[in-house]
Amino acid sequence: MFRRYATERGAAKIPRYRLEQSADITRHLPSGLDDEALLSFARFPAAEVDRRIGEELHHLRSHGWEAEWKVHDFDQPADLRSRLEATGLTTHHVEALMVLDVAGAAVKPATKGEIVVDEASGSAIDDIARLQEEVWQCRLPWLAGVLHEMTDPAQASGLVYCARSGGQVIGSGWIGFDRGSQFAQLSGGAVLEAYRGRGIYSLLFERRLVEAKARGIPFIAVDAAPMSRPILERKGFRFVCHTYPMRTRPFETGAVTRG
Repeated sequence: MFRRYATERGAAKIPRYRLEQSADITRHLPSGLDDEALLSFARFPAAEVDRRIGEELHHLRSHGWEAEWKVHDFDQPADLRSRLEATGLTTHHVEALMVLDVAGAAVKPATKGEIVVDEASGSAIDDIARLQEEVWQCRLPWLAGVLHEMTDPAQASGLVYCARSGGQVIGSGWIGFDRGSQFAQLSGGAVLEAYRGRGIYSLLFERRLVEAKARGIPFIAVDAAPMSRPILERKGFRFVCHTYPMRTRPFETGAVTRG
């Protein structure tokens, strides 16, 4: 499953990024000044790993880019993560790559309540970006631009949803669709702490599952944070491997307000 996912995800077109694929790594390179490069699916020969890491980091620095380097358990060599840490890259948290068979997943009937889940656009996108910073307690200056482009009709690369209570955005989640891919990518599932435990995360998931079913997508993949993994396992997601979002500069953590 990982090989299948890596082949398709590695060829994905991401808004605001230029895709470069070499024999041993995938690069999504940014177009905006606040964006970060994305590196993934490394397959370095053990004898060349330090040289190749150095080349990739030099390439980033020569363009003035910071980056997230996503390491998977199946990347090569097996000690890639520790070698990247030795160069100064840091990990914010460990995630789990999980995959759902869409056809076998049941959709729960929608129920009315005080929480409203809508497709997001316009200013709601900016509210979602601020919510994500508050939930994860780190700065994400590039996120609003990516989500605005994702929802641009000219791109049509995904859908973004927000959960509201009394008009306030209290949760979010989006789903990306790569043309020709068997995998939709689930991202951004988050709920403000004061509203957790009310099934809002599940409501956001259900809306995205319905959309994947309507499009005939065979699989949904997600990099699940520790708090999300148990919920997704109950919904039928299967664990594939751990992933480690490593960064060339530490996350800007600390108090992040909605202001």
